[in-house]
Parts: sequence; structure tokens; C-alpha cells
Amino acid sequence: MTSSFFSLGNAIRAFLLIGLFGVLFVGVQSCQAPASGLDRYAVGSLKKLTAREAPPALPLSSFDAADGRKMNLTDYKGKIVVLNVWATWCAPCIKEMPSLDRLQALRGGGDLQVITISIDRTKFEPAKFFADNGIKNLDPWHDGSFGIPGNLQLRGYPTTVIYNADGREVAVLEGEAEWDSEEALALLDYLIAR
Repeated sequence: MTSSFFSLGNAIRAFLLIGLFGVLFVGVQSCQAPASGLDRYAVGSLKKLTAREAPPALPLSSFDAADGRKMNLTDYKGKIVVLNVWATWCAPCIKEMPSLDRLQALRGGGDLQVITISIDRTKFEPAKFFADNGIKNLDPWHDGSFGIPGNLQLRGYPTTVIYNADGREVAVLEGEAEWDSEEALALLDYLIAR
């Protein structure tokens, strides 16, 4: 009797092999960390969004504006805070700023506040940039101590940190994003609803 490729023994081996791969696949999938509620929003322009499992609190630094006003991030406790650290010499920061301005116009005020903090040399540079570029819905805050990059352990610019209403950091995004995009608005609406 000659051996055939399509024998009953080969069919049983093939089914066992397929079953083994299936068990292996399920085992690998079950070992991966489950997606948090925020991970599902890391798509499109937010693909670099990283959810924080153990969220640190707001930094206690204070910031100035060119007109002499002062602000501390704790002033916004009870709101979702979208904190963007940027500079006028940073091309991706400049590209992203209009979308942050539109986000503040769309969702800012009640339960959400967009805060931009410049790390430029002087507090007059961000104010001039806003005036020259029609940024009307944001305040040009400046970090005169240059401590915010160290406090937040930033690796580059722009970086956007999102805080929940309790003042805890829940997500960070390094690099530019479209903050008035469908995915960004869905993320922020999700946080506001919580």
C-alpha cells in the first residue's frame, strides 16, 4: 500500500497542529495587558497618546503672561486640563497651535481648559506669536523658571499632558496632534463625562 498525502493520519496531524496554534494564539493574547479606557483613543493624530497607569499630580509651578497675570495649574482643579508645552522656535509646536486654539473655542471654558506654556526665553515671545498668528482663544503663558520640562520629565516639544478633574495626569502625547480632530474631541468628551 502506497502512502498518500491525503491520508487520515495526515488529516489528524493537520487538525492537531491547527488546534495547537489556536491554543498558542489565545495564550499569547491573554498575556498582553488589557487596553485602558484611554488606549482606544490612541488613533489617527493621537496615535502617540500614552495613558498613565499611576497618574502623577499637577506640578505646583506658577506661570506668567506678558501682561503681568500669574497662573498656577491648581487654579483649574475640577476641570479637564489639556496642557501643551511648546516654544516659538519649534516648527511642530507652531503647526499644532491653531488646532489647540480651535479646541479651546470648541470645548474650553466649562469642564475643559486648554493651557499652553511656552519655554521661550522671554514671556513676550509667545504673546507676540499669538498676536501675529491670530491665536485668540488661548492665553500665552510662559514658564519663567524653565522648570516645567523637568517637572514633567519632557523629552521633546511639543508635549501635551492631559489632567483629569482631580488634577491627576491621565495621558501624555509627545509630538504634534490635531487637537480639534474627531478622535481628540471623542477622547476629551469621554474624560469630561467621567
